Amino acid sequence: MTFRELLEKYKNQTATPEERKQVEAELEKYNALTEYLLEQDVDMEGEDLAGQQEELQKIDRSMKKRGRRIIAIAVVIACVVMGALTAFQPAISKVIWYDPTEQTMQEFASDMNCHLTVFSELTMPESGILQTRVYPRGWGVYDLDVEQYDHLTGEQTWFGSTVNRGKIRLDSNLYDYAVMNSFTRGTASFIEDVENQGGVIRTPEAMTAILKDLPDFIQIEAYVSLGRDWTMKELTDFVQTMEQTDGMLGWVGVRVSPEEEQRLPLMGFRWGGHGYVYDQVNQQYPYYETGFYKDEPQNEVWEKHFLALLQYTADHADFYERLDDDSGAHIGTKAQSALDYVRENGVKTYGFLYYGTAADFQKLLENEDVEGMYISDYRLDVPGL
Repeated sequence: MTFRELLEKYKNQTATPEERKQVEAELEKYNALTEYLLEQDVDMEGEDLAGQQEELQKIDRSMKKRGRRIIAIAVVIACVVMGALTAFQPAISKVIWYDPTEQTMQEFASDMNCHLTVFSELTMPESGILQTRVYPRGWGVYDLDVEQYDHLTGEQTWFGSTVNRGKIRLDSNLYDYAVMNSFTRGTASFIEDVENQGGVIRTPEAMTAILKDLPDFIQIEAYVSLGRDWTMKELTDFVQTMEQTDGMLGWVGVRVSPEEEQRLPLMGFRWGGHGYVYDQVNQQYPYYETGFYKDEPQNEVWEKHFLALLQYTADHADFYERLDDDSGAHIGTKAQSALDYVRENGVKTYGFLYYGTAADFQKLLENEDVEGMYISDYRLDVPGL
């Protein structure tokens, strides 16, 4: 009889006493073997667990070492990148943002200086911008020192300004446009003020009465209004008639739109030059520098000079759009429309800025086309002081 059959009889309680002993003896051996095997499994699991923990520790140490290595490499890379960015910052900055230090127009003068010089001559009767110094401050930021010249006093004043990532913020005092209502026919809506004794413009009769009591050591700056537009030939003839006086013609206002549609700022040019000689600019824009054309008819030179100012401004409209002043920002577009107008209608003036003594202005008022004057400033010029 097999053990399975004996076990079945044992379970059914049909086994004899002798068979029961035989089965229980076998079961005892089985229990002993089971306990032994269980003890062996526990020891093996302990050994496996210890081995696994040791392996995990090795992996952890390896990961930490690799992490430290990666961090060290990252730090080195960051230092190299920061060093490279610092070293090449000026070059990178100039690629990304506007660079006011560029010198493509004129040797020893930045393009910005050339642009502002044209801008001031075209739109600022009483002063001019002579030069601009640029100081890089990093990442598209520059400090500016802009020199302004007062045509009456001869004083030179430096104004601090900035360029911040392409946007040019000039000191507000640099925007020295013509005073509103300085000409009778320069700004259409103010023509009636020539008859208004309370306004800034005086009639020739009123000015004659004022001038006769002024001493000759007072140098006057005044806007002179014309009753009709003069051609450049007529203006040149006028200058020649005034040569026997000490008076001096300054900024000349030019009609750049129909009289009833006069636009601001007023536009014109400075008679007699404006400072530094930009010979290379003159190569790109002939007649920008009038001194190179002394053998040509003066009236034609000034006509072409004004056209050169307008063409220059229209060609560099992107620069003027960077100015934070509204008039300056749109001057490029206005210059193009003005250029179209004067090409069709000619370069003509409705008035100009003049400098001289009371006697010089009394001589000037003898011209029948002069219909008004506005004294904008004066200075004392006492010999010996």
